[in-house]
Amino acid sequence: MARPRPTPAPPPTAPLAAELLGGPTAFFQRLRPAPPLLWRYVLPPVLAALLAGVVYALLLRPVVEATAEGAGAFAAHAINVFGTFFLTVMGAALMAGLGGLGAGREGRAPEVYGATFVLLPPLYGALGVLLLLSGTDPKQFALGQELGQVVLGEIMQGSLYRVTVLLLLLAPLAQFALAYRGFLTLTGDRRRALLGTLLPLLPVLAVTALGLAPLLAAW
Repeated sequence: MARPRPTPAPPPTAPLAAELLGGPTAFFQRLRPAPPLLWRYVLPPVLAALLAGVVYALLLRPVVEATAEGAGAFAAHAINVFGTFFLTVMGAALMAGLGGLGAGREGRAPEVYGATFVLLPPLYGALGVLLLLSGTDPKQFALGQELGQVVLGEIMQGSLYRVTVLLLLLAPLAQFALAYRGFLTLTGDRRRALLGTLLPLLPVLAVTALGLAPLLAAW
């Protein structure tokens, strides 16, 4: 009588993106034996991009309310949200593409960088709540031909607005620090870990600064 074939062991389960917050080294050690999957951590970048768009729209809300109303104001808010969403997704694509060139296939850059985006939704959510509660009133500013620039210049004097812009600009640096740890854990090669981290660094910071350019110019 033939012996029954042993049931093959299921493949190792990859950790949830949120588990990265509990410790990057343990997270990437658990990810290493799991089968590669390009879109495994696609949700954190999408959620972070959406919340980044909301935060940017809230930053510019006093300007929009001072210069537009009705459908025009709604369209301006939608453009601000979508523009930042698009640039954030572009940044994520640069991380995955250039990071993959540097770290190689073993570095699994789309998964590494995708997971690092889990840091951003709590930050952006907190900033959004603070901006909603702050509520700058555009009626306090004097009317004039350059009302939008006046309002933008005035709101950027507030500490909350400056801190928010600074955090939006520098938040990717925390992602790159975690990505380096991930590449080093997955490849065991310090050179590839550095290349996977440094190649997308300046392009992503440039894209981020481009999106915040109107606010940075009014600093």
